[in-house]
Amino acid sequence: MSLSMQATDVTPNRIDASKAAAKLFVNELPDTYNVGLVSFAKAASVKVSPTKDHQQIMAGIDALQLQESTAIGEAVFTSLDAIASVPADGAQGPPPARIVLLSDGYTTFGRPNDQAAAAAKKAKVPVSTIAFGTQEGTVELSGRQVPVPVDQDALHKLATDTGGQYYDAVSADALKKVYNDLGSSIGYRTESREITQWFVGIALLFGFAGAVMSLIWTQRLP
Repeated sequence: MSLSMQATDVTPNRIDASKAAAKLFVNELPDTYNVGLVSFAKAASVKVSPTKDHQQIMAGIDALQLQESTAIGEAVFTSLDAIASVPADGAQGPPPARIVLLSDGYTTFGRPNDQAAAAAKKAKVPVSTIAFGTQEGTVELSGRQVPVPVDQDALHKLATDTGGQYYDAVSADALKKVYNDLGSSIGYRTESREITQWFVGIALLFGFAGAVMSLIWTQRLP
């Protein structure tokens, strides 16, 4: 949730566009799916624990507030912990899960992406990533325009290393299409018995290029 999400290279701005698309995505998921919400800046936190009450997720998305810095690796670890908290309810083994991670910046705090990818791969939880925003995005801080490009290479590698899918979206409409594609690809199967243990770990992780403290030392949002 860093300050780079104020950038207006996406209409009306990155944060409002990402919230709107995320809510559309959650609204399209089956009611039987557990969904969790994790946000991150300098640290990551579970805003809504996995639940079938998707209205809680909608409210959680609306309540997200901008902060400073970026900890993508910590966001993945926090999401894995949230997934592990889902009760087995008599099923054998953990329920199938996926993390969907949206970021517009670079990791500046916490454990590196590679460690997070290794943990997700071990847990057999693919991380699908969305690089949101353009390479020309800027924000005004302390009276000057600061570049806030997206780390597409790192997000692509995180998805590839965990068996997830990588997307980039440079507009609000493009982001909606990405979420629509994700929604149509998540966890449908037909069996002779009812499936109640599907879990989709949706980490709408607004991880964003480092903010004020980083600016002091690097003169840009990394």
